[in-house]
Amino acid sequence: MKEYFRYFKWVYLVLGLLLLTYLVLNAGHWGIAKAVNYQRTNTECVTQERVFDYGDVLSDKEEEKLRKLIAKREKQTGCDIVLVTLNESLEAYATELEPWVSNDEFVRVYAEQFWEKNKMGFDVPDGDGVILVDNWYREADGNIYTWLCTTGRAKEAYSDAAVNHILDNVYRYVESDPYKAYKTYVNDFYHDMLGIQIFHTYVPGAVPWIVGLIAAVIFAMCNWRAKKGQKTTTAITYVADRQPHFRVREDRFLRKSVVSHKIQTSSGGGSHGGGSHGGGGHHGGGGHHR
Repeated sequence: MKEYFRYFKWVYLVLGLLLLTYLVLNAGHWGIAKAVNYQRTNTECVTQERVFDYGDVLSDKEEEKLRKLIAKREKQTGCDIVLVTLNESLEAYATELEPWVSNDEFVRVYAEQFWEKNKMGFDVPDGDGVILVDNWYREADGNIYTWLCTTGRAKEAYSDAAVNHILDNVYRYVESDPYKAYKTYVNDFYHDMLGIQIFHTYVPGAVPWIVGLIAAVIFAMCNWRAKKGQKTTTAITYVADRQPHFRVREDRFLRKSVVSHKIQTSSGGGSHGGGSHGGGGHHGGGGHHR
């Protein structure tokens, strides 16, 4: 065990420093969250509701808990945070407003219209905030679509990677535990807005492989020095009765037989998708489907 620690002590030191940095940053994040207390200035919003469970996927108790959480996070982020669940086709609604809109953006049209008609926005109508629309209805192509729409400061803060990150986290739980999924949406948005993306690091898929390869190379180099190759032969290995003795083996080629077969090949393919990005006008965001 001591030898392994000696070889990898610098790795443990780096990990320890990273952990310490993470704890310090989270302590700072907690301090900021306690200090900020944004006051809403939008007086034209037509509703005070933030949880619109039209799809009836939440219990009354879960809705109330989300309302309380959203009220707290809105004061900490200075953004309206809205959730809408549906269970109906949006094709007719969306195509009437945007005739050439694709299936995956029906929810985008709905989200933007919902936001604007209700004059959502923490600072001004159609201002700072975010809305998640999760439609449980399977459209004609067999998919269920979700859209995260950002406006104002939220649009400025969210890149495509950040949008994907929050939607991926929602989709991790949405089928098994919708309440947990939507709670994750609210909390992730709060962390992203307050931490300016510090607390959600987007690690490329190749990074774990590279780290593992580097660790393997270091381990091999350390062990190469510790365990040099041992001699397997000596001066008398092949000597019997003081006379050289070698075992001779040979293979005799008798015949050759070649059989050929024609291999039939076929081609085919498939596709899958997880997201799209865009937005109309001053809105941003992106979507996923399942």
